[in-house]
Amino acid sequence: MISKTIIFMVPLLIAALGGLFTELAGVLNIALEGMILSGAYAAVIATELSGSLTVGIIAGMSASMLIALLFAFTSLHLKGNIFVTGLAINLLVPSLTAMFSKSLFGTRGVIRLEETLGIHNALFSLLLLLSFTLLAVIVLKYTAFGLHVKAAGINSAFLASRAIKPIKVQTIAIVISGAACGLAGALISLRLGVYIPGISAGKGWIALVAIYLGNKKPVPILIACFLFALAETFSDTAQGLIEIPATVILSFPYFITILGLVLYSIFRKK
Repeated sequence: MISKTIIFMVPLLIAALGGLFTELAGVLNIALEGMILSGAYAAVIATELSGSLTVGIIAGMSASMLIALLFAFTSLHLKGNIFVTGLAINLLVPSLTAMFSKSLFGTRGVIRLEETLGIHNALFSLLLLLSFTLLAVIVLKYTAFGLHVKAAGINSAFLASRAIKPIKVQTIAIVISGAACGLAGALISLRLGVYIPGISAGKGWIALVAIYLGNKKPVPILIACFLFALAETFSDTAQGLIEIPATVILSFPYFITILGLVLYSIFRKK
């Protein structure tokens, strides 16, 4: 059970750490879900056409970064409402994937691969988790860019006084979140060897909750992601073992997400 939990954690943590950069930069990125979905779709398409998993992962990250640039352009440069633009991205991506699937494969969105990524090894997944967490800690705490990201969210006027454009730092932070979400999406779809509509299954929203539950710090976010992944493992394992409707069991991770939000709100008030 722990092994499966660690495997489930990988895409969730990567997406959450990517979203952490935007949060610290002062940008509420609710488009994480759409970015993960675009990465999952592009990865399967590129792998199917090229026969290379590496190309698939790169394509997934690239597609999500393009979506992130669109989000940054509409919300930061065009000054659009960040909630509206984020929701628009989340609604746009599923429509685009359905359109491309119909044009390229004549399907309604389901695309299967003969080969999978093979990330079923718990030890390899654990190494990924620790590596990405350590990388986030180092970048945010010990690099000039990390300080710029935090300054953009706390005091953008200070950055401007140092001839650093806050909007540029925020744009880069959004692109980083796009790359992370693209990788997360690629790992999800390539591990399963299939793309289906809604394959992200709310992981973008759960990652956003994990950021707040982890108090916007990499290590606590790691712990929060473990709890959410444990809930997902329980719902996955419990199907067929407990005489409860499958829809109720599958909703358990989202119940834990809501509970996490409530606990975070209580903690903040205290």
